[in-house]
Amino acid sequence: MKLFVKLGAAVVAVSLLGAGATFAAMHFLHLGSQKPIQKAVVLPPKPILFADLSGLVVSISPQAGQPATSYVQFGIQFATTDPNALTSFAAVQPIIKSAVINLLLNETSAQLQDPTTRTTLTTSSLAIANSILLKNGYAPPAPFTAGYITDLVVQD
Repeated sequence: MKLFVKLGAAVVAVSLLGAGATFAAMHFLHLGSQKPIQKAVVLPPKPILFADLSGLVVSISPQAGQPATSYVQFGIQFATTDPNALTSFAAVQPIIKSAVINLLLNETSAQLQDPTTRTTLTTSSLAIANSILLKNGYAPPAPFTAGYITDLVVQD
C-alpha cells in the first residue's frame, strides 16, 4: 500500500511540474497572448483616365532632304489616374499640340515606318506632355504614366 501512495504522490508531483512548466513556457514565450494576424488592406485600383490628342495632320518629306510631299495623320492618348491631370491637360492642350507637331515635322515618312521610331515618338510625346504640365503649375510627380498611339497614317 505504501508503494501505491508513493506512486500516486510521484504521479501528482510530475503532473504539477508538467503543468507548471507549461504555464511558465507560455508566460515566457508569450504563446497565449499573441494578437491575431491582421490581413493587409487591399485598396481597389484607381480607374485609368485618358487625355486625347488627336486629329493632327502634318506635311512631312518622304526622305531626308526632299520637299514635304507626304502627310502624316497622328493621334495619341496619355494615361493617368488623376482626374485633375485631365483638367490641366485641357488648359494647355494647344501648347502640347504645337510641341508634338514640331516633333512630327522632324520625321520623314520612311522613318515613321520603323517601329523604333514609333516607340521614340510615343516616349517623346509623353515627355513633352508631362514637362509642359509641370511647367504650367501641375504639382509633381508627372501626371501621365503612359502614351498610346491611336492613329498613325502616312500618305505619300
